This record gives sequence, C-alpha cells and structure tokens, in this order.
Amino acid sequence: MSFFFAPFIFIFELLGFLFVGAFMYGLALIASVTFLIYGIADLKSKEPVEPIIEYVTVVEMHEVTKFVEKGPELICERISGCEVFPNATTDKEYCPTCVIK
Repeated sequence: MSFFFAPFIFIFELLGFLFVGAFMYGLALIASVTFLIYGIADLKSKEPVEPIIEYVTVVEMHEVTKFVEKGPELICERISGCEVFPNATTDKEYCPTCVIK
C-alpha cells in the first residue's frame, strides 16, 4: 500500500528539504549582511580622530561717509579771466580781481 503513496511522500520530503534549505539560506543571508554592516561601522570608529583646524581671516569693511561743507571760495567774475600772479603768497594776491563767495 505504501507503493501508491510513494510519489506523495517523495514530493512531501522534497518540499520539506526546499523549506529547510530556503530557511538556512535566509539565515545565512541575514547573518552576512549584519556582519558586513557591523564591519563597515567598526572601520569608521577605528579611524584616528584628528582635530580639524580651520584658519579664518576676518576682514571688516566699514563704509565711511564724509560730509564736506562747501566753504567760501574765490570766484572770478571777469569775462576775460583772472589776472594771475604766480609768485603771490596769498589767494588774494594770486588773483586780485576774484571775489570770495
């Protein structure tokens, strides 16, 4: 009578073997991925830690605003221009016809 059930028993044992193989393959895959991740994380922690030195040059730029008041100056009102005396010591001697405005 077991002769009639032999193909079913073979298929049942084959399925059992496939399930055990797939389970073992899955465990091996999980273990290898875990070992790989642990190894990569451990490599980063063993690297020598050197202090990071960064030199920064700070240049401060200030905007300078100068207010210049326009003071009185010599203005020549002659159409022909000023009579200029280059050896003069004062502005009035340099151009005697100019007017301070």
